[in-house]
Amino acid sequence: MYDLDETDRALVNVVQVAPRASWAEVGAALGVDPATAARRWNRLTGAGVVRVTAYPRLVGWARHRCLAFVEVDCEPATRERVIAELVGVPQIASVTIASSGRDLCLTVLTPDLASLSTLVLGLTGVRATRTHLVTRMFAEGGAWRFDSLTGGQRAVLRAPPPVAGVLADADRDLLVALAPDARCSVADLADRTGTSASTARRRLARAVRDGTLTFRCETAQPVTGWPVSASFWARVPPHGLRAVVDGLAALPEVRMCAAVTGADNLVISLWLRSLPDSRRFEERLSTHFPSLAVNDRTIELRAVKRMGCLLAPDGRSTSVVPVDPWAVRHDGRLPAP
Repeated sequence: MYDLDETDRALVNVVQVAPRASWAEVGAALGVDPATAARRWNRLTGAGVVRVTAYPRLVGWARHRCLAFVEVDCEPATRERVIAELVGVPQIASVTIASSGRDLCLTVLTPDLASLSTLVLGLTGVRATRTHLVTRMFAEGGAWRFDSLTGGQRAVLRAPPPVAGVLADADRDLLVALAPDARCSVADLADRTGTSASTARRRLARAVRDGTLTFRCETAQPVTGWPVSASFWARVPPHGLRAVVDGLAALPEVRMCAAVTGADNLVISLWLRSLPDSRRFEERLSTHFPSLAVNDRTIELRAVKRMGCLLAPDGRSTSVVPVDPWAVRHDGRLPAP
């Protein structure tokens, strides 16, 4: 696996903060020539270590549309086939192979409950599914950052304020065009969407301003120094939920935190430095958040797809299936695996 030196880590950190910053802005933040920054970035992307992709902002999508975590138990003989088919479904943003309690965990975005039902009921080769609707997304993985920049370096970057709108149906083409490479030029974006450069620039600026799209710098997990993924399923008294999630958001291990339907009302996804850190983190939770009860936990054996990015076994991005909640088959129906 590719090793990141300190300059590489700082470069990735800049793009995490400002995914569409120009090379002049990136170079200014790092104190290097723009051509040097671009050359390093192209080397990283060519190796599949990093990729900037786009998908609907989950905070807004959960509030206005339909976002769900679906646990899947597979028939042993069909598991590989099921995984191969699931990664190609545009509504399924992420697919992970889990260590216990379920075979697979899916993150699914659809326009409405009926579309979600069609997709889940259409799964074949599975023994069972359990669907947890997200009622509120408190933190999403795209906000995870390296800690490689000084305050002065961050000040150079023009990061938009955090807002959470919901992507309009009419902007589906914008989403699909940006997903493979969200750093593409406005000219390329115009060509992909069949519009003029001025129209593409205006639509992109509106999506950024309204917070309807998330631009994520996806990084191969093994090179981050946080190679282990875990998820906790927990219960928090409803009146204490806000205080707990505010505290969780400040912890560097927490990638995602969402309120869900079901016996457990909170899902927490983590990146950890080692397997034993899962136990140590749970001990910290019990100390600092006594009202939170962890009822289930799982270690991710492998991420096969993460927010549209198809991943090799070593975590490198190999290609992208754009996250497209509105995708349909040629006959007008939702694609069922």
